[in-house]
Amino acid sequence: MARSWFSDEEIAASLDALAAAQLEDGGWQIRWRRWAPGTELEARPRVTIDALRTLRAYGR
Repeated sequence: MARSWFSDEEIAASLDALAAAQLEDGGWQIRWRRWAPGTELEARPRVTIDALRTLRAYGR
């Protein structure tokens, strides 16, 4: 819905940054404070799935 707010160059740069943030194990880090030991373990799969879905939606 908000795609029209951004230029193609801005989208490409954001997608490049997202792809570059992928870790060696294939996942992505959570981007919020880890307030308990299990926070990252529970949330990281969802962050990874969201990143993959975004990249796939743009043919990456």
